[in-house]
Amino acid sequence: MTNRPIIGLDDTFGARAQSLRSLQLRLLELFSEAGYEEVIPPLVERPDALKSGAGRFLADQTVVFTDPAGAGLLALRSDITPQIARIAATRLLHAETLRLSYSGPVMLARPELRGGSRQQWQTGIECLGVTGSSGDAEVLHLAANSMLSAGFKSPVLLVGHIGLLEALVAGSTMSLASWTSLLRRRSPDDLQAALEDQPLTEQVRAALLDLATGVADRAWIDARRHDFGAHFLHAANELLALVDEVGERMEGDVQLHADAAVMPRFLYHSGILFTGYADGVAHALLHGGRYDAMMSAHGRDMAATGFSCDLWAWLDAL
Repeated sequence: MTNRPIIGLDDTFGARAQSLRSLQLRLLELFSEAGYEEVIPPLVERPDALKSGAGRFLADQTVVFTDPAGAGLLALRSDITPQIARIAATRLLHAETLRLSYSGPVMLARPELRGGSRQQWQTGIECLGVTGSSGDAEVLHLAANSMLSAGFKSPVLLVGHIGLLEALVAGSTMSLASWTSLLRRRSPDDLQAALEDQPLTEQVRAALLDLATGVADRAWIDARRHDFGAHFLHAANELLALVDEVGERMEGDVQLHADAAVMPRFLYHSGILFTGYADGVAHALLHGGRYDAMMSAHGRDMAATGFSCDLWAWLDAL
């Protein structure tokens, strides 16, 4: 039947459509006031442009098809950040720093949660060319203000660093992508099973279990920053310094906490990571972090950090 619904996709109309446009406008105005210029990339890209530097997470969520007009293989975007990286590395080469915002639909090859939606209305910002903690701090503040502007109560930002996990699993036989996927489940039993065949020290095994059980907070990071080598120490110092800097100037009732167990939604991050939560909402409301490596993959050596959210999920949570 041609009118049979597609699993994970739906129509939107009436009050829900109006609510989305209202929330979208509110956030885009907030971004504009902060100096971010809106960009509207196409819904379709070449697959390599979407997957460059993004790891298997993004590749697995990308729908690829053959263009009937003869352009070869094309892909529906499952994330807008790679498109912003492409634009910054090609169309906007003249600018040393870029502050860009966006809001539009993306489509996932499969739902992220069982019974969930494959369509998202991704909205966010990208801060490009601002090095060090300055860019990270700017993006964290805007992420906090976005949740407050939308009406979420008592927002919380959990901040981590991908370098912590990289240092811990450097001697393992599993890929970093496998570790991030495993630790995002926060299941000590699953992690214990995965550790059985890994050539890791008991100290590292205990640390990974701490991440899975949710006890790797600021005090944990501070106490162990010298235990796992120079890479771990550098990441820990960078993370704790940023949390101290931003936490002292956080707006409203937003809380900021360091957490070594924060994992990336897509594996293109190369430094600071963060997720946003709010009172009464069980799932993460936004994801963000630094992704300098993706810019390098697109041919431009440029600092890059940002965050994004799904407006459909925000409306449901509100």
